[in-house]
Amino acid sequence: MSLSKSSFKGKSTMQVQLAISATIRQVFVTIHGPQLTSAIKKLQQNIEALTNQQFINTFQDCLLIKLPLQSVSRFYTANKRLYCETTTSTYLIHSHLHTLMDQLPPHQFLRISSSEIVRIVCVKNFTLTKWGSFQVNLTTGHRSYRLLMSKSGPPI
Repeated sequence: MSLSKSSFKGKSTMQVQLAISATIRQVFVTIHGPQLTSAIKKLQQNIEALTNQQFINTFQDCLLIKLPLQSVSRFYTANKRLYCETTTSTYLIHSHLHTLMDQLPPHQFLRISSSEIVRIVCVKNFTLTKWGSFQVNLTTGHRSYRLLMSKSGPPI
C-alpha cells in the first residue's frame, strides 16, 4: 500500500490523500469534514461531474458527434432550431429546449430565458441594464439578456 499527502496554501487548507492497494476492487472518493457545508457539497458535485462525464449527441455537417457536456458553454434556439455552442464550434441538437433542460444537471446549467440555457461556470458576470434586464456576460465573450421584470408576468 502506498500513501501520499499534499496540501494547498490559500484561504482554507485541504489535505488530499491517495491510497493504493491491490485489495481495493473499485476506485472511490470519500470526502471527510466536520459538517456538511456548501463548499463540501460543491466539491462533491465537481468530483461527480469530472468522474461521471456526460455526453450529448450533436450534429455538424450531417455527422453525429458525441460531445462531452463539460465542453458546452450554452444552448440556444434560433430559426426554430436548437444549437449547442462550445468555445470552438456550434452544433445542431435534435431536441427541444424544455426537454433538454430536464436532462441537464441542475447544478451545472441555468436557463436564463425562454430560448437559452448557459453553463454556470461560463458566466463571467451579470450587468443590470437601464431597461430593467440583466446582461449575462459569458467567458466566451457572448452576451445574453435575462428580463428582470415583466408587465405580463414573472421574469422569464
